[in-house]
Amino acid sequence: MYIHYCRNVTSQRGAESGVQGLARQGLTGQNRGNGPASPPEHPLQAGPAPDSAPEDSILDGRGPLFDQIKRAVAGQILRGRWQAGQRLPNEAELSGLYGVSRQTVHKAIALLAREGFLVRRRRAGTFVATSRRDRFALPIEDIGDVVARDGRVYEFRIRDRKIFRNGEGLRWPDLPDGTPILTLECLHFSDGTPIQHERRLVNLEVVPEVVDESFDVVAPSRWLVDRVPWSSADHTVRAVNATAEMAALLGVEAGAACLSIRRQTMHLSRPVTLVHFLSVGDRFSLSGSSITDSATELNL
Repeated sequence: MYIHYCRNVTSQRGAESGVQGLARQGLTGQNRGNGPASPPEHPLQAGPAPDSAPEDSILDGRGPLFDQIKRAVAGQILRGRWQAGQRLPNEAELSGLYGVSRQTVHKAIALLAREGFLVRRRRAGTFVATSRRDRFALPIEDIGDVVARDGRVYEFRIRDRKIFRNGEGLRWPDLPDGTPILTLECLHFSDGTPIQHERRLVNLEVVPEVVDESFDVVAPSRWLVDRVPWSSADHTVRAVNATAEMAALLGVEAGAACLSIRRQTMHLSRPVTLVHFLSVGDRFSLSGSSITDSATELNL
């Protein structure tokens, strides 16, 4: 059940507080790339290659052959056909098994090694990794859905909204100076109790139509999830203590434990929105899943 209650506060002090808060919370656009994979925790077992062909050596027919080989080999690993530390058949054997060229197999094996499924050792062969660094994915989910799923009543209040140009009063590092930006400050409630404070920047060159949205009925997060495409998201999660200002807004004591989430969404390499959520520690939880590209492709 949703009950949306909105109240606009447009005082100059609120605007200044919102801008200063964005700076204090470190809303930057620094993207973090993946570091080098961790080395295996245990020595690789240089045992004999499997002497029997995989049960599902028939390719799925979807896309380029190297992708089909990649999915087929990853599927065998994920299903336990080839165990951690076990040596795979060599490229010539895999080429004969799947009926493709060695070049195609080589490309597929290289991609699996990059994902962390396999470890390649000169003269020794290719082994199933004993440890794998997967991606931890956090869902982009509307807070209203989270509250409703718990059987509680959701409300939100827009505290402030302003339009700035990047570099004038605030800076979004991933955008050129002068880019128009909508800033929003919102408070979210569960059964009348504040659970989350939101400060959001929206790139108006990507989402110009948001200027005409009043948010009288739909919260910014829900509106964006429903209407704006995105292709990637970068999350930073920290445990912090509530400042006196945030404590007053969230109805907790200053210094109370809170969860800070900074998220930037991108679409086709263009920043869409940059948002900072501050949630009361004992009123909010966050969960995600460790996944790999191949596991996603195989729907495993």
